[in-house]
Amino acid sequence: MNSFFIYSWVLLFQPVAQAIWNPIISGLSPDPAILTVGDDYYIATSSFEGAWAPSLSFIDGKFWLSAMTRWTYDPVACAEPWGIDPELFQDPVTKKTYLNLMAPNNNKDRLWSIAQCQVSLTSGDCVGPYVSLWNGTLPHNSTARPEWPKMYHKDGGYYFLIAECGTDQLHRSTIARSKTPSGPFVAGPHNPLLYNGQWGFDTLTVQSTGHATLTKTNDGLWYATVLARRILNGSSPLEGRETFMVNVDWKDEWPVFNQGDPVLLSKQIKPDVGPRQVPRQWVDDFSHAKLDSSWYQLWVPYIKNYKLQKGKLVLKPNVFDLSDRDTPAALLRKQKSLNMTFSAELSSFKRNLGPRNKIGISSYLSEFQHQDIGIRGCVNATGICLYTELNKNGTQEYWQTPINQTNGLDGGLRLHSKAEPLEYRLGYSFGKEAPVYVTSITSSWQAFAPLNWFIFF
Repeated sequence: MNSFFIYSWVLLFQPVAQAIWNPIISGLSPDPAILTVGDDYYIATSSFEGAWAPSLSFIDGKFWLSAMTRWTYDPVACAEPWGIDPELFQDPVTKKTYLNLMAPNNNKDRLWSIAQCQVSLTSGDCVGPYVSLWNGTLPHNSTARPEWPKMYHKDGGYYFLIAECGTDQLHRSTIARSKTPSGPFVAGPHNPLLYNGQWGFDTLTVQSTGHATLTKTNDGLWYATVLARRILNGSSPLEGRETFMVNVDWKDEWPVFNQGDPVLLSKQIKPDVGPRQVPRQWVDDFSHAKLDSSWYQLWVPYIKNYKLQKGKLVLKPNVFDLSDRDTPAALLRKQKSLNMTFSAELSSFKRNLGPRNKIGISSYLSEFQHQDIGIRGCVNATGICLYTELNKNGTQEYWQTPINQTNGLDGGLRLHSKAEPLEYRLGYSFGKEAPVYVTSITSSWQAFAPLNWFIFF
């Protein structure tokens, strides 16, 4: 299933010596902020239904996560200072802590710049002047959008890594350096450090590269995590923006990303130690005491609406369904591949269902776009029906057929959602039979933004 983001903080246990191929975190995992503490590596990514552009810091023995709310232009909704993409940086020389973020001049011109203030970690307040640091390498207008500030201290210099030009085709990473954390900053000679668009928007599969974060391993190797998209037929695919990684070398005191080459899916991240592994089949039999961390829920449920019971997932129904902008009794898991099949077996039960009682699976993007298959009380008929419901921006295609079970459901019914690059197919099977696919929908609907809305993934 392809689904929305909720906040993700991943502890990476994979040693660097193992083969690393991009994307390192596939499926709806943008704005990766990597942090190394001891022998462990942590990554935080955006959720967009919750936290936007989080940054990780380790200051005085504590982990800090800074993030933003959705409504950037509403000063009532935000704490001061006003802005997005906040980052906490502690100067290792003075031990002062700074808040770096992207701030607009107003809601009309939307001229963005990177701003900074010294901040108190006790109160969260700025304790010094709020100043503009650097506007990046592009002409200072509303399309430049310098954002995602990340500051590093190395060899006596303060390096300032940012993203520019939004997060679409023109997205890139650039860097500057200063003798102090408050500037003035001088742009690096290798800018843009990363910009796949310079090789052509229709030439490479990987596009929109940027939002980089640096890290150094204990054996002295440097890497950067970045967001990127895998473009399919000229448009953004269903996995959205994902977490990629590139090697970083230092030349004449400046970083060089990916040896100056474009990011390619066919290129392994150094060291080259093995082929790309075929993803293993993922199965959840719900036999553990806690729900697997790869599951998500829509919004924040008013009450807990599921439980694990003797190897089964039991959902507690409520009045909401997937077309409501609320909290239906549903669990979602991110789609990780362009080619995959999600299947679920329904447990048996002994009771009738009404037309509004639905049990099933869905390929879910939003309340406007979700493609469902399941069982329900038949509409305008008696008994239980297998049904499909294709929701395409306000229009609905509905199909149902009786399954000849009037007093509950016997076991063995499996539901399937098969994702392929150009379409989704919905089907069912009984026992060990092969799936019978009864409907399909063009996959572009699962990356479609309704009028006056946008799908920011």
